[in-house]
Amino acid sequence: MTASLRRLSCAIAAFALTAGLAVSETPSALAAPGDSPSNSSSGTKPRTSPTGATPAITWAQLGMTNQVELIGANQSSDVRMPVPDGVTPLRLTGTISTAIDTAGRVDVFDAQDMQIASIPIPQDLSTAPFSVNISKARITDDASTLKFVIRDYDNDRTDSCVHPPEVTLSQIATTYSGTVSDPTTVADFLPGYLDAITIRVGPDPSPEQQQAAVALVAKLTHMYRPLPLRIDVNTSTGRPPTETGTARRVIDIRDGGKAGIAVEHGGTAGAVLAITGEGPALLRQVELFADRRVALAQTDSVSVMSASEKLTSANDTMTFSQLGLSGQASVLNTAMLYSGFDAGAFGVGQIQSAKVHLLADYTPVVDSEASMLVRAGDTVLASTRLDDTGKVDLDLDIPAEAISSNVGLAFELRYFPKRQCAPLTDRMTFVLDPNSTVTVTPGTNNRGGFPALPMAFTPDFNVSVQDPAQIRYAAQAIHLMAQQSTVALRPNVVPLDEAARDSVGLIVVAPSDELTRLGMNPPIDPADPLRVDGSTITEVDVKSTLGVVQAFSRGDKMILAISGDDALLEHNFDFVYGLQSRWASLDGDVVATGVEGATVNLTIRAGGYLENQVVTSDHWRMWMWFTLAVSGIAAAAVAGALVVRQRRTKRPAA
Repeated sequence: MTASLRRLSCAIAAFALTAGLAVSETPSALAAPGDSPSNSSSGTKPRTSPTGATPAITWAQLGMTNQVELIGANQSSDVRMPVPDGVTPLRLTGTISTAIDTAGRVDVFDAQDMQIASIPIPQDLSTAPFSVNISKARITDDASTLKFVIRDYDNDRTDSCVHPPEVTLSQIATTYSGTVSDPTTVADFLPGYLDAITIRVGPDPSPEQQQAAVALVAKLTHMYRPLPLRIDVNTSTGRPPTETGTARRVIDIRDGGKAGIAVEHGGTAGAVLAITGEGPALLRQVELFADRRVALAQTDSVSVMSASEKLTSANDTMTFSQLGLSGQASVLNTAMLYSGFDAGAFGVGQIQSAKVHLLADYTPVVDSEASMLVRAGDTVLASTRLDDTGKVDLDLDIPAEAISSNVGLAFELRYFPKRQCAPLTDRMTFVLDPNSTVTVTPGTNNRGGFPALPMAFTPDFNVSVQDPAQIRYAAQAIHLMAQQSTVALRPNVVPLDEAARDSVGLIVVAPSDELTRLGMNPPIDPADPLRVDGSTITEVDVKSTLGVVQAFSRGDKMILAISGDDALLEHNFDFVYGLQSRWASLDGDVVATGVEGATVNLTIRAGGYLENQVVTSDHWRMWMWFTLAVSGIAAAAVAGALVVRQRRTKRPAA
């Protein structure tokens, strides 16, 4: 090792590795290459855009609403769009429509009010696609604020007696800079954008390889989120095929040899990043990928000499600022403000209720009418008049039926001036106070099932597999959860019997008889007749193999059990990957695939909507900070062999 490389290894080892919120714990000194020191310290980063572009990534995939409603001319509607480190937004695409025939355009500005694009408003109430260049938008704190303003050419009236123009931007997506060249160093092996990463561990990975693989999956997913990157663990004997024209990387985790990380076949399409070492030394190498500090390793090999992980303490109370929950609205007549928080950010596991101490400021209301109504899902938390104090100070209770891994909040604001034909400038401004707090109560008395993912596994949980080659399924489950979590997950590979005795959450890949031996009692045992409760109880022997993924509780411990035929399990995970919001799009507690390859989502025992709860999936998509779609799939068949009517009677959990 050269002296300079040795110094680089020591410098990397000196950093405390993070495991909490990336924004709050990433060392400020680790600016991306090309950032100016002055701008990095202030959080503002001018970025240059390389040639080339990613596929269009929908705003839903970025954790945003796919639709922006604009009402009234010359009124700014602001949207904060995430820009992951290492990429630059290039184009904004979507469709534009209007409910009021308007001759005009929608101007797009950045956070510094510099106009960066214009979108023509279609005539005759038609809908038209748009595609505009937004590469000049300023990026601050890994996000770009876009401001949309309607410009009405014909209407010179400025009072509220004239119906204001209304424009809807929908199916919105962003194209990022995405050129991926053949890597030569550890730093450029993982550029800002990739389509997929394959982690190879061989057909019989050691416990250390398994641990390194699932830890690396969690870290890389967290580093790249919210980009919809696919990360898989490969346990085959040969190298997985390389797809021409895609941005793909291959990482080998090898048990043995000198501890380190090295680029093999650098500068070619067959480049591989080899992570080597024995025991703790192998696991230590993975800590380099906790965040973008990997950009420091600007040589073809590097080693991590020591690592001390900075653990995030559990909190039952956090401020809106800590949760990233914010919002403001300018109101004339009515306006909706959407926000929400990640329940996993508290680090206490599953939660059963929450209290919100809501603080907000608004323009004092004098001689006019104003009010606020707050919802979580379809549950009304509070409603109040807004008066001349200009302050909101309320305590709200979020009940168990509204709790899932991501809790969406909607604020319905109304402001009606009393004077006739008030000017459009007579508006009320409403701003959420970042000092508002959320206090949670840990427990399993919520919806359970898939809606508890990844909340119940944040941040620490166990992973157990009976067959080492099946670690790839546990890795896929972790990858899907980490895409949905603002908190870095910390999986721990342990033997199955030890994990069964432990009290923390568990991802287990094992045959059904092993689950039975350990007394886990999952909703479905693929070896037994399937029982469906309802006005009658039906037991059906499907007389075929099933692949089953199940989310259920055993006492206060959440278990995600994966069992069945390998090929059918692949169908299960392909099914989840194909959903708009992955785990969050699932209802109930079971995803099952039969021999014909048909996959269904079932509510067998838990995880469905609680009694008397009505939640509309379209509302959740709008109200979730992460644009979650809580969609109940009314499944009535497993592989064509089972046909039953969906029934809603509860069966007691074990």
